[in-house]
Amino acid sequence: MRRFLPPLLLALVFGAIAVRMLLEPSRGEAREQISGLVQAGVFDEATQRLERYLARYDEDEDAWFATWVWFRSAQPERAIEQIWGHPSLPGKPDTARRFARTALYAIGWEDEARNDPTVLEPFCLLALAEGDDAWAAERLRRHARELDLMESTRYFFPAYRRATHRPMDLIVAEFRKRGDERFDTAAALGALQGKEDAAAAKDGARLLEVLADDRWRRTFRDVWCVAGLTLGRRGSSENLAALELAAAALDGSVNELDQQDRQLVLVGLLAAGRFDVHDEIAPAVYGDDGVMIVTVWYLEALIHRYLSGDARSEVWLRRMWEGPGSKYRGLRDRVARAFLLQDARPDEAAMEAWVGRMLTDLERPDAPPMEHVLARSFAQRAGLPDARERLLALLRDLAARFHPGDGAAAELSEPFVECLRALYLYS
Repeated sequence: MRRFLPPLLLALVFGAIAVRMLLEPSRGEAREQISGLVQAGVFDEATQRLERYLARYDEDEDAWFATWVWFRSAQPERAIEQIWGHPSLPGKPDTARRFARTALYAIGWEDEARNDPTVLEPFCLLALAEGDDAWAAERLRRHARELDLMESTRYFFPAYRRATHRPMDLIVAEFRKRGDERFDTAAALGALQGKEDAAAAKDGARLLEVLADDRWRRTFRDVWCVAGLTLGRRGSSENLAALELAAAALDGSVNELDQQDRQLVLVGLLAAGRFDVHDEIAPAVYGDDGVMIVTVWYLEALIHRYLSGDARSEVWLRRMWEGPGSKYRGLRDRVARAFLLQDARPDEAAMEAWVGRMLTDLERPDAPPMEHVLARSFAQRAGLPDARERLLALLRDLAARFHPGDGAAAELSEPFVECLRALYLYS
């Protein structure tokens, strides 16, 4: 009897395994069940089932499915490791772009129908639209068609500061169709970023009306001051005359806001190359009581002059970088984005003159996360050695600290998305 026991035990073991296999859902059924749990927000159960799923299935598409689940369940570290620790996927040419797209969709919306946006949706949507994602481009158009002006600013102003023009072009095209004075003005501001087209003359005339209308200055001050900057960038004699008239109207006022607004008009003249007004602006930028709104748009004027080939701007850009830029978060980010990630890459002369130093400053150990991201995004774009590995190392570091919904998310969310943007656009 004893000699029959081992075969009997083996039969029981194999029978138990067979029964369990029959009870386990198929690959398709398992995916459906896990996806349903993710959609319902039951993440603990979803990830437990995912672990069992991965023990049975290990094709490439299984890794991609798991990556989506990890991102949706707020475990970005595991999502990164799922792809970049995989034995074969990192070497495939489309992996970086597909990974970034998967991540941007997973963290930008709460649901797969993408009707329930997260706070990261504007950044994710703009990154996807920059990379010619058809769905994202249409969603951005729809937002520009349907949202009110206040809601639209969540997309308009990030697009205004993007390094490439595509998202803004999409927004402008839809704003023009709305037949609303405010949207017409916003469209003019977005369209006149250094471009010449058939609508430029009409846009310029619209902004001249805004600059001359005190109602805009008092009610929509940001729009009014950007109108002045934009007119200065265009630099026509008519624009310069309008800016000088607006400055004269505010000259001598003792009202603090009027004084700031006069400096903002002078910023428009500076953007046109009128460095004779610089001394009147400088105290609001470099003084002990710097005025942030003047500083921000003064920086835009300097960037425009430099990119237009005006060598006089370089000394002041350096001073901005080393002075206010080292104290106020966001100023160096803006300079770095304009020089490193614009439509046209910086030329060799700029790299040798000071962009190389800029990269070193951005990578200093105590720099904010966004500065590190922008430096490594440029390296990825330029195809420098080990660029992707360094960008992924930074993404892993951010992922270890970035969990949507917690207190640190606000500070880390934009750098995290910016890393994904670099992988999406420059891979």
